[in-house]
Amino acid sequence: MFQKPFSKKLCLFLLLFLLTLASFFRLSTVFTAKVFSQLTGTLFRKEVTSSTLTLHYTLTEPESYGITEIPVCFQPSDDADAFSEHCQKLLSSLDPSCLSCSDQITYDILLLLLRQNQTAAQFEGYPEPLGSTIGLQAQLPILLCEYRFDSARDIHTYLQLLSTTDQYFSSLLSYERQKAARGLFMPSSCADGIIRQCQAFLDADLSDHLLITSFQQKISAMAALSSDEKQNFLGKNRQIILQHVLPAYQLLIQGLTDLKKSCRNEMGLTYLPQGRAYYEYLVQSSTGSGLSIHSIQNRIQAQLLEDASVCRQILQQYPSAASLSTDFVPTDPAFILLDLQQKMAEDFPSIPDTEYQLKYVDDALSPYLSPAFYLTAPVDAPDQNVIYLNPSAGYSGLDLYTTLAHEGFPGHLYQNRYSSDFLSPLRSLFGFSGYTEGWATYVEMISYDYAAAGRSDTEHAAVSLAQKQRSMMLGLSSLIDILVHYHGYTREEVRLFLRDLGITGTSVSDSIYDAVLESPANYLKYYLGYLSFLDLRRWCQKNWPEQFQISTFHQYVLEIGPCPFPVLEKYLKLCYTGSL
Repeated sequence: MFQKPFSKKLCLFLLLFLLTLASFFRLSTVFTAKVFSQLTGTLFRKEVTSSTLTLHYTLTEPESYGITEIPVCFQPSDDADAFSEHCQKLLSSLDPSCLSCSDQITYDILLLLLRQNQTAAQFEGYPEPLGSTIGLQAQLPILLCEYRFDSARDIHTYLQLLSTTDQYFSSLLSYERQKAARGLFMPSSCADGIIRQCQAFLDADLSDHLLITSFQQKISAMAALSSDEKQNFLGKNRQIILQHVLPAYQLLIQGLTDLKKSCRNEMGLTYLPQGRAYYEYLVQSSTGSGLSIHSIQNRIQAQLLEDASVCRQILQQYPSAASLSTDFVPTDPAFILLDLQQKMAEDFPSIPDTEYQLKYVDDALSPYLSPAFYLTAPVDAPDQNVIYLNPSAGYSGLDLYTTLAHEGFPGHLYQNRYSSDFLSPLRSLFGFSGYTEGWATYVEMISYDYAAAGRSDTEHAAVSLAQKQRSMMLGLSSLIDILVHYHGYTREEVRLFLRDLGITGTSVSDSIYDAVLESPANYLKYYLGYLSFLDLRRWCQKNWPEQFQISTFHQYVLEIGPCPFPVLEKYLKLCYTGSL
């Protein structure tokens, strides 16, 4: 049938309508992007100014980010709930498809974090801020020692903060008393460990105390200060340590000693009223995994069996590998860090030349702090990197090599430097230890091959055997973490479990039990994170075999940046399908 053509007036109307519609969508996109940018900017300023140490270790020039007021406090205020609810409503009103790819990742992360915060509210009094190794009071001296002095204002802020140490510890004790009143106080063995750590800090010779000597070194290096000003600052620092810092640690000792008698549970979290549910939340939030505890346990057990099978194969082919020394591995830390950078070049994308310092933990802290750790560089000063080695760990040879791979290249330092070019300031504040510690453990395992490069087949076999044994030890510790906190294994049941596996030393069993009792889910951050990267690599290789290259996989992972693993998996898929 013949149809009458559209009139010119109607065509003009439709054209104007379509142009208006297109303009509306463009404006909507711009509006959404602007609102989201304002939200993330507000969140960043709120979070970064939540405490003095957070601000100081995140930014060297806060004024460049519109921050002029410097907080003087160790811990943030308690107004997070109302702000989280506001963020949730605002995010729900935005269309993420209108955002850039980078902002879409941040959007997904924020929604997940807000949901986690809602879950966390159910477990008031369950989190434990103290611990003999990774507790706040154990980490604090290092953070104070590394506090930068770029100006006299920094010194004044530092001394003000230092003088609130006793108030801060008093608030920590108040929280512990609240926990005790609800029957949630830590096992007495954990309290004993914290007390010993605090006492070791107090027993240090004051004339050689790390908070005295580190302050002196930084003050001496400030040419802008007169001799009188320097002496004045040195006197104030010593006085504050005597009047506020040392009494704070003594206060904590006395308070925990008094609270020990209120301990109602000497075993895992599952024996607390909501303990099992809290452990499920803790594992998910600290590892970034979306798997259930049952699935995680199955995955760990599967990897243990796989590693054990590889060990048997190695020993069948190279029987002498078990007793072969690996003293051919370099032992100089500076040389190792350079060697790692050269050998990783084909497997990882490059980064700009990056400065770093290698330091050693003070004797007063070495019995309790981690064997090694990396201090993250500020957002606006990516070359201010510090790696600490703990002399008490006795690292040498292969252990030292792989530890520096974990902390340096291609581990924490490298990952932090590479990702810093792709992350917004807000995302730099997100810890996501499952990603960061998982990445560092994943590349640590790769570094065993770098250590054996160019060596004989038997030497290579010895290094491969050591790598599998390292993986299995982490796997067993992670499995015991689940057995203790989710299934309720006692100390004796853990001993029997390890004895059935051929590990008969009581000291080894007790050491693992004490570690997981004090820091639930801590081993899982490392090991489950490692397995998650391993599984993602295999998944990408299986689904995109023709385009898969190990360096490209690492590039995608690093550019997406630290995030929960479901988010990482989503955007990895988009990378490989060309949709990102």
